[in-house]
Amino acid sequence: MTTEAIMTPRPMTLRHTDKVSDALLMMHGYQVRNLPVVDENGHFVGLFGIRRLSHLLLPKAAQLDRYSLSDLSFLPDDIESLEERLAKIGDKPVSDFLEKKKKLMFCKPDTTFPELLELLDRSSDSSLPVIVVEGKKKKLVGIVSAWDVLDRLIIKIFQMRRETAEPAAAEETPKTGPSDSNPT
Repeated sequence: MTTEAIMTPRPMTLRHTDKVSDALLMMHGYQVRNLPVVDENGHFVGLFGIRRLSHLLLPKAAQLDRYSLSDLSFLPDDIESLEERLAKIGDKPVSDFLEKKKKLMFCKPDTTFPELLELLDRSSDSSLPVIVVEGKKKKLVGIVSAWDVLDRLIIKIFQMRRETAEPAAAEETPKTGPSDSNPT
């Protein structure tokens, strides 16, 4: 089995010029954690996701050196502060806030299932873009997530097992006829 059998083909995408606010509304509306970003030719540019948003909403003090700060309770956490930080980034293009290409992992349609599981396990995110490499360009053909693995594979396996077990159980159940129910 390959990634192509599990992936979501032709996923919703963002253009690199789309605003962060529009991306967030789209993510919320469709209940997705990540959206691939493509250029005008459909070539993959990067991934905009919920992890990146979490980082963007942190106050600047927490972003400076987050490993040396073990207690962030002194930072403002009121709605007004969050709205202010969101307003600063809302009209900026998503291309300013993509996951770093060095960290971003992807797979190809012919990636085998064990390889896909290993990539998802190593990935810092819960989904991977599915890419076809054309020279130096990367064409987005789908997206695959841990949820896709669960939904399309594991759940189907359990459903098939249940369906094959039910007819066998029905055959083993003793049938009672009219003579069995009326002793004389």
